[in-house]
Amino acid sequence: MNYELLNALTIDVEDWYHGNDFNIDLELWDTCQDRVFESTKKVLEILAHNHVKATFFILGYVAERHPQLVKEICQQGHEIGTHGYRHRLIYTQRPAEYREELARSKIIIEDITGRAVKAHRAPSWSITHKSLWALDILEEEGFVYDSSIFPLLTPLFGLRGAPCFPYRPRFGRAYAITEFPPSVLEILGGAIRIPFSGGFFLRALPYGFIRRAIKSLNVTGLPAMIYIHPWELDVGQPILRAPLTKRFIHYHNLETTEKKLQMLLCEFRFAPAGEVLASINLDSINISGP
Repeated sequence: MNYELLNALTIDVEDWYHGNDFNIDLELWDTCQDRVFESTKKVLEILAHNHVKATFFILGYVAERHPQLVKEICQQGHEIGTHGYRHRLIYTQRPAEYREELARSKIIIEDITGRAVKAHRAPSWSITHKSLWALDILEEEGFVYDSSIFPLLTPLFGLRGAPCFPYRPRFGRAYAITEFPPSVLEILGGAIRIPFSGGFFLRALPYGFIRRAIKSLNVTGLPAMIYIHPWELDVGQPILRAPLTKRFIHYHNLETTEKKLQMLLCEFRFAPAGEVLASINLDSINISGP
């Protein structure tokens, strides 16, 4: 069955060594095996086969080294946003540092594509209560929407009580920028939120659960936001020695990602996040809670 509501499909374009699972020092990045070109091409092939467009949040570091990949993403009609430059957690930076990294990644991508970058996703959902000031900077830099606030508190990221559907945030003042969070499933009247829509959560949970979660959102008129990383389709990536928890989070069920993506694309309608936002009404919600 193919449901009629448009859902957002987003791709965080980073390589296996860029994320916060292993926190590999930037000085060592050039010594790591570069696999992002091939893994992203694989994602592009799957999307083309299914006639689906998505939003690609591209790390500036990747765009700088693979401009042809960025051009191809653009030429295939996908929406392009920035994922920052070095995958640094925003709440570990000073505002001036963050503005500099944001501008650097934006300029790199715009120079390659010739198009303005209006969409942003923070590395590891790192707009939290500690870094809500980033919304000011995003708005000042001309961004139209953001997808960085995870509506569930975890040890690394998240904002307790944040809305779990698209909204215009209020924090001290009303923002014109739109926030489009990753989807979570609310149960017991919203008392419990279960993440399912991407990354480790999508890999760890059975497809039947993910399917029911998306359907439960769609029947209420809400779009789902799905996200994946190209390295999650790369079963041949290097296996690092690391603490068991970190290895489990990064490598668990990598072999299921492609199949789940294919099934989602066959069963639900997807589009770039910007297109989905244009199709719905937004409320202004205060997120200045504890």
